[in-house]
Order: sequence, then C-alpha cells, then structure tokens
Amino acid sequence: MFRLLTVSILLLVISVPAFAQPGFTDRPITNNAFAPTGYSLHKGEFTIGIGPLAFGVAENVQVGTNILLWAFQVYNADLKVSLTKNDKRAFAVGVGFHQLDLTLSDGENDEDIKFLAVSPYVSGSWRVGENTMLHGGGQFAFFETDEADTDIDDVDASGSSTGTTIFAGIEQSYSSKTKFVADVGYDTTFEGARIGGGVLFGWDTFRLKLGVSYFTAGDGFTFPLVGLWWRFKA
Repeated sequence: MFRLLTVSILLLVISVPAFAQPGFTDRPITNNAFAPTGYSLHKGEFTIGIGPLAFGVAENVQVGTNILLWAFQVYNADLKVSLTKNDKRAFAVGVGFHQLDLTLSDGENDEDIKFLAVSPYVSGSWRVGENTMLHGGGQFAFFETDEADTDIDDVDASGSSTGTTIFAGIEQSYSSKTKFVADVGYDTTFEGARIGGGVLFGWDTFRLKLGVSYFTAGDGFTFPLVGLWWRFKA
C-alpha cells in the first residue's frame, strides 16, 4: 500500500507543469522534517492537506489542527505566534493541545488511559548560507488524566505522543522548488531520540514532503513522512 502511494505521488510530481512558479520565494516553510520552524503563515494564507490544516489569522499568528489525527480520536489544535521573522531569521512561540490514549502496562495487563497534553514551545530559524538554514527549539509537555493514581511515567509511548523535547534541524535548498530537510531531537518524557529527514517539493501552490522519521522510545516507532498539501496565498 505504501509503495503504491509513493508511486502515485511521484507520478503526480512528474505531471506538474515544468513552468509552475517556485513555491518557496517569500514563503518559508513553517515545519521542517517534523519540528516547527520560527516562521508562520502570512495573514490570510491557509494550507489544506491530507491531515494538516492551518490559517494565518494575522501576519504573525497562525492556528491549525491535523484532521487525520482526529480520525484516530487524537483531538488536537495548535497556536503559533512569530515574534519576529525576515529572510535571515525568525523566532516563534506556540502551544499545542492533544487528547490521546496511552497504554498503562503492569507486565500482565494493558489498559488504555486518556491524557490531555498541553505543550508550549519555542522555535527559531537562522540563515547560515545562501541556501542553508538552521532550525532549533524546545517543547515542554504537561500531561493530565482523570486517573488519580496514574502518572505519565507509568505509561508507554505511542506514535502520536510527544513529551518534553529539544530539537534541531537543517534545511538545504537544492533549487527554488526543492529542499532537503532533517531534524534530530530528544524526548525526556518518553526517553527516546527522534530522527527524521526527507525532501520537500514546492510550487506556487502545491507542496509535497517525502521522508521517514524514527522514534527510539519503547520498541521504536518508524513513520513515513508523507505530506501532501496546498498553500494558498491571501
């Protein structure tokens, strides 16, 4: 199934007209491989994707959610505010909200426990060369549950869980339409490293990200990074 999806996306990329305008000019990316950058959407700009939705309510403020996670009963929302941004650097603060199920295990029995996670974060982006940007930041995660005797330290990580994390990444522009991206991070809550990388294609409206991410917590989680979305100007 994944191979079929990959082939279909590649055929779609090939079919996009060669004269389509570059999609990254004056429109920097708001997420690298998996971590946020210091940039936000422009005012009135919005993205519609296979999962992520976001809208620039002001020049430096965007709100968003991932509707694909809602289908798996992971209710989520995100608010991001860019305190400063230009073509050389950007700095942002934000907060994410997630309601998700995690597994409590005593070695014999497993029990799903519902948690509400509130995750404020900071992120920054710096240009270090004509075609290279560095990104970095950190996120603090607070988890709350109705189970009085249960703490986040008692549960196992899942693919959708993100704890207190520090992260750094690099963005390398190969052309005006193609970027290579990579992120690394460490999650102190679930005691695991996060590693991800891929390639990002951008035209005037259409965006595509292909890559892979790995989270070492527990038995390890490998995720395909498949982003397919449209970014419309105001």
